[in-house]
Amino acid sequence: MSHDFPAYAPSEEHELLRATVRELADAKIAPFAAEVDEESRFPQE
Repeated sequence: MSHDFPAYAPSEEHELLRATVRELADAKIAPFAAEVDEESRFPQE
């Protein structure tokens, strides 16, 4: 991520984990969050 300070750049494993979590959030969490927001409710489940 940081080209100026490569020592602080995340590892390849870290980047893969971030991408995987992002895909999961986009596929499973985001649609549910949009529904909850639309209904103006606090999810109890």
